[in-house]
Amino acid sequence: MQRRPYRSHKVPACDRCRRFKRRCTGGAPDRPCVLCNLQEVPCEYTASSLQKGQSASDRSARRTSSQRTARHIPVPNVESQSSAIDGGVGSDYHGGPSQARSRPELSMVANPVISEDIRILERYMSSQRVGSSALENNPMVYMKISRRREGLAMTENPGKQQKETLMQVLRSSANELIDLYFEHIHPAFPLFDQDSFIQLYREDKVSPTLICDFFAVSQILWNHSPTLRRIQPPDSLFVWNLAVEALQQDFLVAGISTLYAVVLDLVGRPIYAVLLNAINSGRAVSLALSLGLNRNPSGWKRPAIEIELRKRLWWAVLIHDYWSSFAHGTPPMIRKDQYDVPVPAVSDLDVGPRHPKKSTAFVCFSSLCRLTLILGDILPLAYNLTIDQQDIWKQIRRLEFDLDAWDDCLPDEARPHDGDGRRIPGCSSLRLGYLSVRLLLKRVALHAATVSSEADRKDNIAFHLGQLRRSAQEIVSYICGLTKAQLQEFWLPYTAHHLILTVIILLRCTVESPEPAIAEKCRTDLDRFWTKLQSAAKDGWDLANICITQCAESVSKILAMSVSASSSSAAAAATAVDPIEVGPSALLELPDVGSGSPMHFIAPELMPDILPFSNPDISFDNQWDIGGLSGLGFMDAFSNP
Repeated sequence: MQRRPYRSHKVPACDRCRRFKRRCTGGAPDRPCVLCNLQEVPCEYTASSLQKGQSASDRSARRTSSQRTARHIPVPNVESQSSAIDGGVGSDYHGGPSQARSRPELSMVANPVISEDIRILERYMSSQRVGSSALENNPMVYMKISRRREGLAMTENPGKQQKETLMQVLRSSANELIDLYFEHIHPAFPLFDQDSFIQLYREDKVSPTLICDFFAVSQILWNHSPTLRRIQPPDSLFVWNLAVEALQQDFLVAGISTLYAVVLDLVGRPIYAVLLNAINSGRAVSLALSLGLNRNPSGWKRPAIEIELRKRLWWAVLIHDYWSSFAHGTPPMIRKDQYDVPVPAVSDLDVGPRHPKKSTAFVCFSSLCRLTLILGDILPLAYNLTIDQQDIWKQIRRLEFDLDAWDDCLPDEARPHDGDGRRIPGCSSLRLGYLSVRLLLKRVALHAATVSSEADRKDNIAFHLGQLRRSAQEIVSYICGLTKAQLQEFWLPYTAHHLILTVIILLRCTVESPEPAIAEKCRTDLDRFWTKLQSAAKDGWDLANICITQCAESVSKILAMSVSASSSSAAAAATAVDPIEVGPSALLELPDVGSGSPMHFIAPELMPDILPFSNPDISFDNQWDIGGLSGLGFMDAFSNP
């Protein structure tokens, strides 16, 4: 091995060897030293270390050039005055293959408490005074942080191996899937600029992780293409596992391209891991806030396309946070007073040259953003543990008015029409989302009436239970009217939860309705809804499969009980105990055998497996999956003596 000359500065040491004051055996910046190679860490040379290997004339020229520019200040810069964000619309924005080596640092938003102080220091320490900007009163500051964890061996280019494997599987089908994505998914959920993304993809400047998630989402459109329909599609589970593995690696060196990948991961189907989706939603929110996407970039000195892409990405994260909260039962992480990014207009979404027929293609996404704002106002009412009876009804009435106003202002292009071959992608999913939000608001009103202490509590519960029933029946009528072509359109993955929620409400109304005629009507609607879901599942609608898997046993038992109970006499129904007297817990109580109870009371042998949710105690036991703690008697310590 050739040794370096003693005290020679012709070949400087790498950053890692210089930091730990050890001898560097590297010969050039493009050849890693022995120690860095053994530890599998990048062998990097910053400008400060390379400057010592330059000649005196080069350093003199550098000093002369630097005198003609403003001095660099040792504090973070305000976003509107410098490019502090994680790259532009080019390869760095989408995480090119060389991103890990070329960008060892990431710009993370600083604490807003010190932003004003840094702004003052910047003015004082800069040789040129900074002019006023849109962020003058509320400056935004970024700080440079390392992208990698010190001492942890990580993949140099996350997702590279998974991408190579995936491209071997897809081969010539990749270009066709790209066209299908931008035709069927992109108008309903426009994350990218189509022209820029395709150009970067052809130049191999898109993050491998993002490519894996992109094709994992697109492969559900395989049968939409006459060309691909003749080819055996790849195993969707195998494709998704590659994408998930690449995303886990990419989170160790997270950047804005990671956020694109996780947003695509959340919108993808089929759904294999609900818990992982809920965790990824939380990580997406944290990463988006760390990158400052919650701030309005309209006044920044950045390209117009990049500004609009940042807005789209933020609203995609917000949509996932709110609708994931609705679906998974976790409170939302984003508060409405912590972001100022405006709702993207249709004209803003179509920033590039497009065909005239696509001018209204993004109407559904803009309407979905406005519907998400209303959902964000409803979710706190659903998760609050304390209810203010004097204020909650005002909020419910205001939210009902907002939903009616949203529906009245919805453009005609965004409304689904039977037999219309020119439907905009996403309009069917948008309509179901609106009906589900109304169902959620009715459920909140019923809960508020249940915990009320007013004298007319019984009548209020009966009224709001009827409202809830009619709202669920609207969803039944809408789903049953969908055609096969509409089921093959773009659907948000949270649709599966909307279907499950509708089934649960119909089950409750069937067993809790005090009037036999109403209970029979609910049973008929449930039967019709269930038949439609089974037919849709046979046609390949995987979201219906999820609902059927969760609720099959419950629905079959209720329908079987309803048929046997329908033969009971009217006299037996007249002497039934009113379930409203005992509130929502009537499902769990066994009536008097001699009272001749109608079908809305459930036999005890059907509990607790009557619904697709376990008993809370059983669920708590299942959470202790941490090895031998139960064998050591850990859980036994909480049992009764």
